[in-house]
Formats: sequence, C-alpha cells, structure tokens
Amino acid sequence: MSTPSGAAPHAIYRSFRELFTAADFLVAPAASVLPWPNEIADFTAIDGAALETPIDYLAVTFIVSLVGFPVLTLPVPRGENELPFGIQIIAPPGRESRLFAFGRVLENELGFSHRRPPL
Repeated sequence: MSTPSGAAPHAIYRSFRELFTAADFLVAPAASVLPWPNEIADFTAIDGAALETPIDYLAVTFIVSLVGFPVLTLPVPRGENELPFGIQIIAPPGRESRLFAFGRVLENELGFSHRRPPL
C-alpha cells in the first residue's frame, strides 16, 4: 500500500496520536482542490505538480481513513457566487461526542451547513 511520502501506516498513526497530545481537533480541507468545470474529466495536477492518479487530490481525506480516526465533514459558509468547499474535523479515537458537539456549534452558530444552489 502506497502512503504519502512513503511513510508506513503505523508511523502515520503514531504521528496522529502525537498531534492529539497537544490539540483537541485537527481541521483540514475536505479535498485538495475546489470544484472544477464538468468539461474537465479528471483533475491531473495541483499548482502545476502532476498527480500520480486521478484521485490523489483526495489524499487529505485518505490519510484520515488510513489511521481510522473519527472525522466530521462540513460545508464552509460561502458567499452567493463562491464555489462550495468543505472542511474535515478530525478527533482522536474515543472523542466522537466532543467532535459532534463541536460540529453542532459550527453549524448552529457559524453557519457551517448545506445550502442548496439556485436552480
């Protein structure tokens, strides 16, 4: 199994565990790119750097799945003509209740909730 930077999965897991000795949550983008036009079949580069596979832009979510930590993904509030964008909030194992409570605060008090686009 290939992992970012060639790191072994157990080393990545240990890095995540270490991170959560000093933080309650890790907030990261839900994808490495913004939505692109339908005319483009696959995203093949980020900032001019070629991707090895068409789904490499999802590495930021793959790594969380690899370590098995709980994650909550929410849409970010946006202006009328802005493209949708999401964040993922990652917590250490056993902290799901705190993760969901934090997500509720973001939804209820800061507007991190789904907004249907105009038809």
